[in-house]
This record gives sequence, C-alpha cells and structure tokens, in this order.
Amino acid sequence: MQALALRVPPPMPMVPPPVPLPTVEEVEPMEFEPEVSVDPPSLAAEGAPGAADPGTDDGRGQGDGGDSGDGLNLLVPPTPRGMIIPPANDELDGAEIEVWVFVDEEGRVVPDSTRLRPPTSDRSFNERLIEQAAEWVFVPARRGGQPIATWFPYMISM
Repeated sequence: MQALALRVPPPMPMVPPPVPLPTVEEVEPMEFEPEVSVDPPSLAAEGAPGAADPGTDDGRGQGDGGDSGDGLNLLVPPTPRGMIIPPANDELDGAEIEVWVFVDEEGRVVPDSTRLRPPTSDRSFNERLIEQAAEWVFVPARRGGQPIATWFPYMISM
C-alpha cells in the first residue's frame, strides 16, 4: 500500500478585464438609389406559359389561379384523403385545437411532426390525437405541378 500526498495549488486571483473606453468615430452618410418598380408581366418572355392569353380582369382565362407575382408557382396545399379524429370527452366541450402535420411528397405525415396548438388539458386525448394524425393520408401539395412537402393545419372544434 502506498500513500500519496496531494497538494492543490492556491487559486489564481481573478483579474477583471479592463473597461473599454467609448470613442466617437465619424461615419460618412450613405446614399441609396431610389427603389425601382418592376412590372413582372412586362418581364415575361415571349412564348412563356400564359403569355399568349393573359385572361381577363374578371378572373376568367388561362392560368393556375395565381397573380402575376405567383404565376405557375402557386402552392396547391395538400388535400386530406383519410383522417380519423379520436372522440372527445365532455371536459373539452367548446375547445378549439389546431393540429399541424408535415406532409411529405408522397402524401404521408412525417413521423414526430405533429404539433397541437394549443394542447388540451386532457393528456390522453392529446396522445391519441397525435397517434391518429400520424396515420392521416393526403394528396400531396403541389407547386408548378410537382409534389412538394409542406405543413398542413387542421382545426378541430369540440
């Protein structure tokens, strides 16, 4: 058996850093160019989709429902195909819950993406609702005709 004598060095004194002194510096004023206004339809190339017949002012004509800022990039949200909502209890009468799920490009809810805003006071109902929302099926959202992943809100009123 051996014995060791350990010595701890004395603590180092804490020296505060020096306080910075404020200084005044001259700054040159900057001049900005006036804001440029651009008319998106005037920038459309010849032969672009919808360029031949822009439609009418009353909303009838070619297009996907977007305006000149959206055009073919209009987001078509996901559409529910199969949704099962657990039955509510009497304690939640009059409550409104917004269920947010993230829907992937195939129309499936991404696991662990479900959010309740606000969650109810019934923890078991919240858990059942989250489990059921994970099984919801959608027609996926589309942008420019291509399926995309996006959030989908669903309001439940008790």
